[in-house]
Amino acid sequence: MKKLLIVLLIGLAACNAAEERQKEAKKEILSTDRAFSARSAEKGMHEAFLFYAAPDMVKLQDGRFPVIGKEDLRNSFLGVNDTLFRLTWEPVKADVSKSCDLGYTFGNYELYDFARREIRYGNYFTVWRKEKDGTWRWVLDGGNSTPRPE
Repeated sequence: MKKLLIVLLIGLAACNAAEERQKEAKKEILSTDRAFSARSAEKGMHEAFLFYAAPDMVKLQDGRFPVIGKEDLRNSFLGVNDTLFRLTWEPVKADVSKSCDLGYTFGNYELYDFARREIRYGNYFTVWRKEKDGTWRWVLDGGNSTPRPE
């Protein structure tokens, strides 16, 4: 009976430790996503997307084929002036795998077009992977436009 109690206590402690690691990983992903948005506002969307991208990333695009790989992402930005608009977003939720090395965020974005003086709205999702160096990099990203939030 004593051995069973010890095994149960060890199991409970392990479960609590795993839950704590997942909570911490969710906080890390949310913090990284917010830093990603802040970098987009400060340095431009192109620089931010390239900075946080994993080498094997996939960017889904409305009406076009996906961009696959960081080099293709860099090339997709050529000739596009991202100083004409400002993209920011705020995550609504994050979740993470039990292994704490893969997770996602989703939320709402605003794209301010300086030339047209208008704001476009939408939802986004980002899948994140924790790299060997401990940083989170996005591996899959996409979104859709929506009406203005109420």
